[in-house]
This record gives sequence, structure tokens and C-alpha cells, in this order.
Amino acid sequence: MGVDTVCVQIEPNAVTSAMDPSKIFVYFGYAMSGLFMLMGGYLLFFFPPEFKLSEKFRVMFGVVLLLYGIYRAVSLRLKQRQQEDEER
Repeated sequence: MGVDTVCVQIEPNAVTSAMDPSKIFVYFGYAMSGLFMLMGGYLLFFFPPEFKLSEKFRVMFGVVLLLYGIYRAVSLRLKQRQQEDEER
């Protein structure tokens, strides 16, 4: 009964690319922009009338949240593209 050994070769970039902190921030940024867009859409279209909130304020705040979510997503994508171009 001998001892079997297994040799595993790990590619140097395999571990670092899977756990790249910048990718985590990118995913978090997209999640936050999606959350802002969802909250804006909720305020604009699905907000229950039982809550006492002025119609003008609800629409204004919903539009601001929606536009801010779109702004975050577009700016994040442009920044990501710029970084990809610099890497080449």
C-alpha cells in the first residue's frame, strides 16, 4: 500500500482573474445602478396610493432615481471600455 501523489499545475493568472477585486467593484456598480433604476421605476409606476406622498414629489424623485441609475450604468461602461483599451 503505497502513497499516491497527485501533481496539480495551476496557471498563474487563473486564481487572480477569478478573484480580481476590480471585477467585484464592476458587478457591484452594475447592481447599484440596477437598484436605482428599479427604485425609480417603482416610484413612478407601482407606488401604492395608501402611502401619503405628493404626486409631484413622487414623479420627480422617481425620475431622478431612474436617470441616476442610467447615468451610473453608462459611466461605468465607458470607464470599463477605457480600461480595456488601455490594456491592449
